[in-house]
Amino acid sequence: MNCFFTDPNWKYCWDGVQVALSGTDIDAQIDRAYLSLQHFKDIENSCPMVALPSDVARSGSEARQAFETVFAAMVSLLERSLQGDKNARRARAQAISALCIGGMVVARAFDDLAHADALWESCLRVAMELGGWQTKTSKSRPGKRA
Repeated sequence: MNCFFTDPNWKYCWDGVQVALSGTDIDAQIDRAYLSLQHFKDIENSCPMVALPSDVARSGSEARQAFETVFAAMVSLLERSLQGDKNARRARAQAISALCIGGMVVARAFDDLAHADALWESCLRVAMELGGWQTKTSKSRPGKRA
């Protein structure tokens, strides 16, 4: 269940996608990386939260706790730049995290690339709006894969 959310020494990144954990726009970087073409295509090195939710749900407590740890780390990173009181920030960070994870899971299940692209666009737009971050469309969207 290791990934860049929980392991500071994790070196894997997708070609053309980098997340600078010390950057000022870490939240938007995470959203864009999560919903990138590179993450969409690289199923083998996918974030465990995208690749394993159904398996984890059928697993024991240890697997579910590991999943929760990764999710909590993602929420914590996103929560840093959100406005509002602690409860409001936490709720929005949880919603954004779930939106990014779920959007990637569902987009990967689509055969129609146009539908995958439309879903990605919707998830990214809403995640950026929830975070109050400026929306920038990535050059690499799931439905635009070659």
